[in-house]
Amino acid sequence: MNVGWLLDAGVFEDYHDELAAAIIRHGYLVKSVRRPRPPYSWDDVTPGYRGVFPKDACVIAHGDIDLIQRVKRDNRWQPGAFATIENFFCSRYFPQLEPWLLNRRYSILPFNELPNQSGRLFAEYGDNGHIFVRPDSPLKDFTGQLVSQAAMQQDLEYLAFHEFSKDSLVVVSSRQTILREWRLVIANGTIVAASQYKEGNTLIAIPGTVPGVHSFAQRVLGTGFSPDPVWVMDICETASHDYKIVEIGGFSFANLYACDKDDVVSAVSEVAISICKG
Repeated sequence: MNVGWLLDAGVFEDYHDELAAAIIRHGYLVKSVRRPRPPYSWDDVTPGYRGVFPKDACVIAHGDIDLIQRVKRDNRWQPGAFATIENFFCSRYFPQLEPWLLNRRYSILPFNELPNQSGRLFAEYGDNGHIFVRPDSPLKDFTGQLVSQAAMQQDLEYLAFHEFSKDSLVVVSSRQTILREWRLVIANGTIVAASQYKEGNTLIAIPGTVPGVHSFAQRVLGTGFSPDPVWVMDICETASHDYKIVEIGGFSFANLYACDKDDVVSAVSEVAISICKG
């Protein structure tokens, strides 16, 4: 069975050509699409991305989260995308992964409740007058940021400029010092590729991991935890040289950084084929 890969050419441009070449090397089909320029949207283009592959084809989409959500809603192809969004809300997976989380101590509450709860939140999670706030949603309503007690109103006003419902849930925890971060691609419970993507606060892209990261991830996977047939796990090294989970996410909308693209294409396509064969 052949597999079609639908790539969003407007995102992950650093490795788009590399991924497309790997797909071709493995004998699969690849088509790239690009979001229409504003003020147009995907729905203004007919047939747009929907006409790239036939209905009921075996297809994997990889790209912008808006496109991936549309592919999932269309249910035009199988599997379409590896992105079971509801499984990647912090409120969904934090309780299951609590022993391994970077932020083991946390509160989840509506964004518009933060000012009312500020006393408790800074008492429980404050570190030198700062707390860390991130969305519960995996849709990246805003980037997780520090909020200071001295300038809380201004910090929250800054976050509120992003377009999201102000009664959306957010996660509040203590700020952490992180030395390095890695992204691992998991397919059917197996680590198939990895890349370091941060050194301190600097974005980088280095293939592979260090042994401690791999063994830590294996312990997590040994529990049987599996939010999707294919997904990504982000692991960090803390200031005390422990390994912790930063977050997890859907494969189809995740940056692959320097992950080996041949290994990704091979493993993910095999999972797709098994799903399409039923």
